[in-house]
Amino acid sequence: MKKIKIVNIVIVSIILLAFMFLASCSKRSVVDVKKPKKGRIGEEFIVQKNPDKTPKWIKDSEFEVKKEKREKIIYVIADITEFKEKRAAERIAEAELRKKIAEGIKTLVQTQFGEAMVGTPDEYKDSFESYVVTVADNIAIVGLIVTDTYWEKIQRIKAKDEFEYYYRVVKRGKMPYLNYVTARDKAWQDVLDRAVTEDEKVEMRRIIEELKRGDEA
Repeated sequence: MKKIKIVNIVIVSIILLAFMFLASCSKRSVVDVKKPKKGRIGEEFIVQKNPDKTPKWIKDSEFEVKKEKREKIIYVIADITEFKEKRAAERIAEAELRKKIAEGIKTLVQTQFGEAMVGTPDEYKDSFESYVVTVADNIAIVGLIVTDTYWEKIQRIKAKDEFEYYYRVVKRGKMPYLNYVTARDKAWQDVLDRAVTEDEKVEMRRIIEELKRGDEA
């Protein structure tokens, strides 16, 4: 009988320990949710967020080129808010990332070509500017990946003891700069193949060489 009691005590102890362990794991895995706050009508409060510490990168530019370990990377950020469902906000944020990088690359193309065309004879400028628009519209977005996600659940006070909630989702993505260069040069080559005169082709080749020197900076 004593052996049976000892065995029962051991079994109960093991079960209790298992429950305590699972409870502690569960507690650690749940994102902290704050109780509704009271305040003035229209006031807003963050009641839940992930990660708990707001990342520094959400304050970065929406589109920028950074050099990391001798390699250039294009970073893009999409900030979406006022969505009642987090999943919907996540999907829209990812779509917005693709839109932002496409817009950013168009601006980058126009800026780079504008700098490279300094010194280009006036007789070519009008046609070359139209070529740049064609190149900007035909650059493929290849290799964009989502690297980071941050979200907030926000409480807005509608009336006394009446609240509404919505989500803010911020996503960051990156793409190798080399992917952009490859797509840009391919689009420019397509334009070069349609050049009318040999002199025009020579000037266009000079421009692309100027661009490549900028890529290495």
